Amino acid sequence: MKPLQKAKVPRTRKCPVCESESWRIAYGMILPDARELMPKTVFAGCCVFMDERLNLATGERELGSPDWECQNAECRHQWW
Repeated sequence: MKPLQKAKVPRTRKCPVCESESWRIAYGMILPDARELMPKTVFAGCCVFMDERLNLATGERELGSPDWECQNAECRHQWW
């Protein structure tokens, strides 16, 4: 078996609302050893929910699951 490898995605981003640190959201059952490789991740469990938003560039409505969550307790903005 291959050892678990780190994902090649940014670990954090700035929140577009408040500019605080934001972490990626991971869905599904993630084992503890895999969680250790992703310390700055929000683990959302197995429930994937869909969200609707307005795309400001096109003016069209989009449906999707959030990929990022702000870590500011007063903001907690989620986006994809």
